[in-house]
Amino acid sequence: MKHIQFFLTFIAVLILTAGPVDAGTGIPRRVVSLSPIVTETIFLLGAEDLLVADTTYCSTPEAAKKKEKIGTVTQMNIEKILSLRPDLVISGSLSPADQLRTLEHNSIEVFRIQSPKTFSGICDLTLGIGRKLGKEEAARKITARVRQEVEDLQAVIQDLPKPKIFFQLGANPLHAVSQASFMDEYIRFSRAVNIMGNDTSAICSLERVVAENPDLILIALMGTSQKAAEAEKEKWAALKNLKAAKQNRIVVANPEMICSPTPASFVSGLKYLLPLIHPEMENP
Repeated sequence: MKHIQFFLTFIAVLILTAGPVDAGTGIPRRVVSLSPIVTETIFLLGAEDLLVADTTYCSTPEAAKKKEKIGTVTQMNIEKILSLRPDLVISGSLSPADQLRTLEHNSIEVFRIQSPKTFSGICDLTLGIGRKLGKEEAARKITARVRQEVEDLQAVIQDLPKPKIFFQLGANPLHAVSQASFMDEYIRFSRAVNIMGNDTSAICSLERVVAENPDLILIALMGTSQKAAEAEKEKWAALKNLKAAKQNRIVVANPEMICSPTPASFVSGLKYLLPLIHPEMENP
């Protein structure tokens, strides 16, 4: 225990004497990301040269895999982080509070963020990280561009019919996209109706889906194999009275295309979903 305390004290002294923050601008020069969302945003802003390490879950873009790894999103290696001498650590919503306090006690600034729940929140997160990293102008340009792209996409589909959708995210228990989330906004921005759009809980019953009788069932199971999603598709297809089953409108979607909330990936996800929701339209 004494050896560990000595090590932490030694590293803290190094951090204090090295002064890695740019004295002229206050912009950090050595950043550690504790969240895939943060890592992807840093690359999106063109600030990847500042990033010295991230987590084992940070795999997008491909270059993120080559960064030094400091643990997972829920358990970081404190000693390794301190040895990297960062002047800023950007946390995620799953980062352990006690470990973040340990970093702060060792004179490391921690910028705490929460996973955004809406498209507007995604843009605000990008602007916040941009300000911290001296990339505010880039962040403003990116968010303005993607907001315009979303508006343009909505204009293309404004006269199309509005199908009812059940968007399944998990099985056992059955749960789906519900109210006030960026996933719900995918549906609304696609000119469709989410049968769970007024629900605060994501848990749903089979009977509820049957009663709502959606035109389309989308399946994007989080953290499971494609095989599991295909098995869920077969279960829905067996319910022959469902409109979605009758019309062969039960679709397995790629969760990696729609579950990574940066402004750019939100637009990519929307473009991916639009032809699935509106097969009558041309690819956006």
